[in-house]
Amino acid sequence: MGINPLSLATGCAVKVDLIDTVYPALEKLKQKLLENNIEVMPREDTDIFVSRESEVIKRVINGGEFDADRAVSLIQVNQETAGNPEKFANFLLRVYTGVKTRRKLVVGKGHSIVTTNPKAEVAVLDLIKLDGNPQKSYTLANNDTIQIVDPLDDPGSQMQVDVGISNSLNDLFTKGAFQDLKMIPVADAPDPELKETLLRNFKSFANRYGIKLIEDVQPQTGTLMIGATVIGKSDHELPTFYGKVDENMEILVTRPVGELTPINVHMWLLTVPELLETLEERGISLQRVEEAKKRALDYMTKPNFDTAKAIYDHLPKFGEGFDPEAHIAMTTDVTGPGIFVIKEFADKAMVDVELYDVPVIDREISEFATENFIIPNSTAGTNGAIVMFANRKVIDDVAQSLSKVGLEPRVIGRVLGRGNGTVYVKKDVCKLIHRENILKYFKVKDPQA
Repeated sequence: MGINPLSLATGCAVKVDLIDTVYPALEKLKQKLLENNIEVMPREDTDIFVSRESEVIKRVINGGEFDADRAVSLIQVNQETAGNPEKFANFLLRVYTGVKTRRKLVVGKGHSIVTTNPKAEVAVLDLIKLDGNPQKSYTLANNDTIQIVDPLDDPGSQMQVDVGISNSLNDLFTKGAFQDLKMIPVADAPDPELKETLLRNFKSFANRYGIKLIEDVQPQTGTLMIGATVIGKSDHELPTFYGKVDENMEILVTRPVGELTPINVHMWLLTVPELLETLEERGISLQRVEEAKKRALDYMTKPNFDTAKAIYDHLPKFGEGFDPEAHIAMTTDVTGPGIFVIKEFADKAMVDVELYDVPVIDREISEFATENFIIPNSTAGTNGAIVMFANRKVIDDVAQSLSKVGLEPRVIGRVLGRGNGTVYVKKDVCKLIHRENILKYFKVKDPQA
């Protein structure tokens, strides 16, 4: 198919950089969009709104006409656009104003990825029209789309699709939402037969997990795209109690993070023999990397239903109040930005936190990957671990539930109190991340260590 595996970003590593491009672009656009009766919601794992009697979904490519109230967007841009906030902002403005609706349009969730093909820029917009009376539940909608999981595996394998869908579902599961699940696939490929294979794999996943499949138009870029817009409901309140996060709370992660690292290390070891020699000099064998990769893929291919149910069981019913002795206050998942998500959510809650542990699948392999510039952030993942903020009693109860189903929950930090979102870390976190635009947001607690 003319694909160079080394040109493909694995999993969530394909995302447009949030810090350097997406956030500055949205800030530039904010006023212009409002003038066009369009509002882009602040960064959240998923679009969230109170359910209505009628929720009609329609997909448009690069704009179209539909009386929509909400939009979930997938933006694919080339490397030049992805690296320039001004060009990225212009692209978004053109796309969002290209939706013709007589209602106020709220872009509740946006997802942006990079392609090496300059002619493959596209905007896939899933539009939702809301009518009828409000219901006693929340609807959540999300898109996550990747290029590929493992470039050394068959791009048409069921595994690639399983991870792509599970990654999108994860943002719903993070909020404890797993009821009435629907899925609109995103599938594209350089080869029509591969595209059809991918779409068959989506049907297989939907049948396996009892998810309603909605078939709609697909992008025609001729590039690999594997993902889905997913929609679900919850009749409980959601763990977005940012104002309730306080110094009595700890931070739990459901399992090790950084699934993308062993996959990338394995790929490069097979293509650059000198790296294998360097690795073996440190006492790490190729077999150990292969075992770490298998463990990562096992994590990534399984949708996190058990975690979703554990979160749901520790939330108030719809319309009821938050009880710190019984409920989870705040959650997110560890994906493209890696542990930077802790900083984002510390900002949301306006608290300072201390991270005293960053569990990865294999610490030595992760440090090797960072030192050798194989992956800039060894804590990044896809369909990643879920992070929760709650008091010790709730944390212990959730951890017990997760351990029973074979997960590896671990307390990795604590909330220090109200603050400005400062995240204190140990110096050795620098061995896992060499991206300065992330490290500058962390404060080393033990600079002499």
